[in-house]
Amino acid sequence: MSEQYSALARLYDDLMYDAPYEEWSRYIIELLHREGVEPGAEILEYACGTGNLTLPLAKAGYRITAVDSSEDMLFRAQEKTRKNALKVNYACEDMCRFRLNRPVCGAVCACDGVNYLLAEAELRCFFERTYANLRENGVFLFDISSAYKLRNILGNEFYYDDGEAETCFWQNRFDDRSKTVRMELTIFIHRGGACYERQDETHVQRAWECAEVMRALRDAGFTEIEAYGFLSGDKPAGQEERIQFCAVKRRTVNE
Repeated sequence: MSEQYSALARLYDDLMYDAPYEEWSRYIIELLHREGVEPGAEILEYACGTGNLTLPLAKAGYRITAVDSSEDMLFRAQEKTRKNALKVNYACEDMCRFRLNRPVCGAVCACDGVNYLLAEAELRCFFERTYANLRENGVFLFDISSAYKLRNILGNEFYYDDGEAETCFWQNRFDDRSKTVRMELTIFIHRGGACYERQDETHVQRAWECAEVMRALRDAGFTEIEAYGFLSGDKPAGQEERIQFCAVKRRTVNE
């Protein structure tokens, strides 16, 4: 399984403290409701991370299978699930290859999961696998950090976060040729006294254009595809930092 997030998993929730998870989960539930996917339905969540959106969906009554490639992130998601007395089926798997025994009504992939797919072949494979995991009329909801955000906000920047138990330094480099941002993270974990343990991680994300994503969805078989500005029902603006996609699986005459 992926070693990405092995060190960052313990810091992830602290670094994402200002993410609007409550509003985000309500938005996802509203989109599911619009497509007739109501609480009680089975849904698949890809790249679930530490469960910050998994738990609100489970609390709303959805029956969730949640997938992530990081054992460390899943461990924290499972801890939260137990503390909240909820039931979620977790699996440590590559989302491009994950197969359900039976198709579900909805699939969700939030907070950059698709940005970690670096090649068009990976993107198509993921969308094709999701299409196969959905029932007829099933809905696929996912978002991406926009190309604008990766190039102009994250690209070639330096960040740091100094917490009580850990300190994280984060250096980004954007490469126009590959359309990727490479994030080099150095994390110092306080082990007591003057002792710190250093851990290093590298994350790479692809800047996908909206047109590239929509073409790959159509190639996978999705016919009803919409893109919105984040947490809205409006078309994405030119400097939108996050773009929400909604794709529905409809039966065609050839199926």
